[in-house]
Amino acid sequence: MEARVKSRMEAGVPILDVAGELDLYTSPKLKAAMDSLLAEGHTRLVINLLETTYLDSTALSILSSALQDVRRVGGNLGLIYNQPQIGRMFTITGLNEIFPIFPTEVEALDAARTWVSAPQRP
Repeated sequence: MEARVKSRMEAGVPILDVAGELDLYTSPKLKAAMDSLLAEGHTRLVINLLETTYLDSTALSILSSALQDVRRVGGNLGLIYNQPQIGRMFTITGLNEIFPIFPTEVEALDAARTWVSAPQRP
C-alpha cells in the first residue's frame, strides 16, 4: 500500500497527515515533508498517524531523527495515534517515553502551542 503525506497548518502549527503504510519504500515521503517544514523554519511539528496502518523501523528512525532536529533548535515534535498496532511499535522500542503522544488532534495542538519555538527563519 502506498503512503500519503499531506501538510496543513492549524493555528500556526504544521500538521503532517500520514495515511497508509510507512516502510523502507514509503518513509522517504515523510522525511521529505518534515525536511521541507524544518527548512522553512518550523520547529513545532505534529505528525497525525491516525490513518497510518503500519510503520517499520525505517519510519521510527526518520521520526526520531526529526525529533532530535527540532529539539536541537528549541522545538518539539508530537505524534497523534490511537491504534494499538502503532502504539505497540512505540512501546516495544521505548519511543513512547521520548515522543509527546496524543490520541486526538485537539490535544496535540493544545500542547504544541505551549512548546517553546525558535524564531522562524526569514
